[in-house]
Amino acid sequence: MKKLSLMLAFVLVFALVLVACSDETDTESTPATESSVAATESTEASTEASTEASTEESTEASTEASTETSVEESSEAPAVGTVNLAADKTYTHSVLFRQGAAGYDPEAPISYPDESGKSFTDGILPEDNAAFTVEEWVGFNAQDPDYEGCHWIIVDLGEKKDLAKYVFKYGTSALTAGITSPATIEIYVSDDGETWGDAIAGDVPNDDPFSVNGVYEAYGTASGRYVKFSFTSAGWAFISEVEVYGVAE
Repeated sequence: MKKLSLMLAFVLVFALVLVACSDETDTESTPATESSVAATESTEASTEASTEASTEESTEASTEASTETSVEESSEAPAVGTVNLAADKTYTHSVLFRQGAAGYDPEAPISYPDESGKSFTDGILPEDNAAFTVEEWVGFNAQDPDYEGCHWIIVDLGEKKDLAKYVFKYGTSALTAGITSPATIEIYVSDDGETWGDAIAGDVPNDDPFSVNGVYEAYGTASGRYVKFSFTSAGWAFISEVEVYGVAE
């Protein structure tokens, strides 16, 4: 009986030792596991931060380079040829004013006509001190009942061309007699003379009270056969010449 009691006591002691060892092992292993997880999380966070920073820097650098290229390209004027493609070409234009004793008179002759039907493309300009009565001027008037919000001249270049520069020559207020520079000018290009895209250029021409010859120049690449010069006026607008130049070859 004593032997049995001793054996039971020995078993009980052995069991207590095993439990104590197991608790000690768990206690020691837990901090090691947490440290490992923390280290792993730190590594992942560092990797993500590095990746994000690298991506942001790369994106910013790429955007800056792209923007700089776009600005540089858009700021460059197209290379322009030296030949006036509109020289001696045919054209059409909006209504010309018929001046009577009391203003507009549909039975009166055109006051300042296109004498030869080629005034706008013949290359002949009024003298620097020319009067408004010389035949180089063609007169448009916004008081005409058929005025539809703008005057226009459409030049037929004969075939489709790659274009780069447009010149519009007009009379200034130095001509007196109620004549002023056109209020606005817009330029359009078309393949068929009927369908027009967005304006290649649009601006307000300068007025010079000391020189009768005003010149408006615009740049913009486009391809087409027809070029339309659309302009507005408060009253009289006198035009002498239009020119068109292609892209330099």
